[in-house]
Amino acid sequence: MYNNKIAVEIIELSKRYGYLQALKSVSLKIEEGGFLAFSGPNGAGKTTLLKIIATHISPSSGTVKIFDKDAFKNGGETRRRIGLVTHESFLYDELSVRENLLFYAKLFSVEEEDFLDIIEFLGLKRWYNVPVKQLSHGLRKRADIVRALIHNPDLILLDEPFAGLDTKTCDVLVNYFKSQKGKEKTLLISSHSLEWSKKICDKRISLDKGKIVGEQSF
Repeated sequence: MYNNKIAVEIIELSKRYGYLQALKSVSLKIEEGGFLAFSGPNGAGKTTLLKIIATHISPSSGTVKIFDKDAFKNGGETRRRIGLVTHESFLYDELSVRENLLFYAKLFSVEEEDFLDIIEFLGLKRWYNVPVKQLSHGLRKRADIVRALIHNPDLILLDEPFAGLDTKTCDVLVNYFKSQKGKEKTLLISSHSLEWSKKICDKRISLDKGKIVGEQSF
């Protein structure tokens, strides 16, 4: 599964919010093809680390390399290779699932037929033309995942993807991401739910108070 190429390299990464030190000199290498979970208590730095890797927020110091290129010096190119799902949905309430996805597809010059397989896999076909505001939390999450994967990203970042979801939806997501193994994808999850993370990931990195405190295989 691993090819010894590095997808993400983090070097002496720190992030401070005022008096709060969210990350403290974190260094880490993640190989291409790796499926890895970040775990730890609230305030450990999991979400901050994921958002910096996604280039959504800048570090106070340190370097992030994505596929051997400085993530922040090559921001546009970096973001085209990343699919990010966070707590917040990036979908527009008034638009249907289809209208939302066509909007994002256009940004990446993607055709509708290129993502219909994901719609089918995630069980969204029935709700494809329904306004997003009418969807349950679980269905909205599925649609947001399609939005994040619409451009076939090489690096998939999921921040608490299982939060507030029913077991059926969690199973759907697990089965989908397991199907992506061996397809030259790298996946990073920030999650409190080790039960679900270990069904997808091979390894977990434990954080506490902004530092890496452990690393182990599932």
